[in-house]
Amino acid sequence: MRRVFAALLPLLLCAGVVHAAPYTVTDTLGRTVTFQKTPERIVLAGRATLLLVDAVYFFPGAGDRVVGVGTTDQGLGDFFPFLDSKAGSKSRFPNNVGPEQLAGLHPDLVILKSYMKERLGDLLEKIGIPVLYLDLETPATFYADVSSLGALFQQPARAQFVLDWYRSRVNAVARATAGSAKPSVLLVQYSAKDGQAAFTVPPAGWIQSTITETAGGTVAWKDAGPGDGWKKIGMEQLSAWDPRFVFVVSYQAPAATVAEEIRKAQLLKGVIAGFPSDYYSWDQADSRWILGLEWLATQLHPDALPGLDMRSEVSAFYGQLYGVSHAVIDQQIMPRLEGVLARK
Repeated sequence: MRRVFAALLPLLLCAGVVHAAPYTVTDTLGRTVTFQKTPERIVLAGRATLLLVDAVYFFPGAGDRVVGVGTTDQGLGDFFPFLDSKAGSKSRFPNNVGPEQLAGLHPDLVILKSYMKERLGDLLEKIGIPVLYLDLETPATFYADVSSLGALFQQPARAQFVLDWYRSRVNAVARATAGSAKPSVLLVQYSAKDGQAAFTVPPAGWIQSTITETAGGTVAWKDAGPGDGWKKIGMEQLSAWDPRFVFVVSYQAPAATVAEEIRKAQLLKGVIAGFPSDYYSWDQADSRWILGLEWLATQLHPDALPGLDMRSEVSAFYGQLYGVSHAVIDQQIMPRLEGVLARK
């Protein structure tokens, strides 16, 4: 009997049936956090909570341990209820929540973005609440953070499945576009207030630059300099970059609609298109960045990936990574992609 149990133990651990204790997890800041058992009351909080949610919910059963979640609606809708059938029973709070309110949930772990350490994480640890930090901002840190979550939930096989899923697609895009000319690409946010057009670009070190380069493009805004947020760019600079492709990002309104406004106003030259989104935009450091990478490659190099069907990729993404049913994908997700997936 002992031999049978020993043979089954690795499988039981991955499934979350048996918990080895104690065990440690190394987070994105290099901190080692020790657990006596898998945490049973987990809170996801702070800025960019939705990015944390979409990483945590890769792991089956993780949602049963989540008792509190910050804001997960950027303006285009909230995908959280589709991830968690018990979303309505979770405690919800704004992303500027304080340590006292989180302490009231009696968590045995709070997961935060790494830049929330001084603002919130240190205060939580002072009152005895363990904190695990994730970064997720580049493919490299995304992979490391998925591995950390696999260790946290004692599901290393699931973490490896997710990593293989992403890496196989990144490698396929990189191989397909490696020998192609690299057109100049500009990714911008646009707003119009009091009749004045305003454009902003992300910092050169953000994931938008990485996926642009991997998709076979040249980052036009790379010389805009470092920073920790979107930077306003004047029309003179935009004209000097003279990009071949302009992709418009919008987190509160459909990007295709914003792109059409720019085309009608003739504010920019080149091919202008809205960057895809469903409930969240595919350009950011969310799990959807892999879809954004694939889509961008089809726009820049439409002949390089003739076998890539984005609708099939969307279906596989939600079905294989999150267990979303085909009915929900067809009825709730696909309609949001109309007019966005077509190649230009």
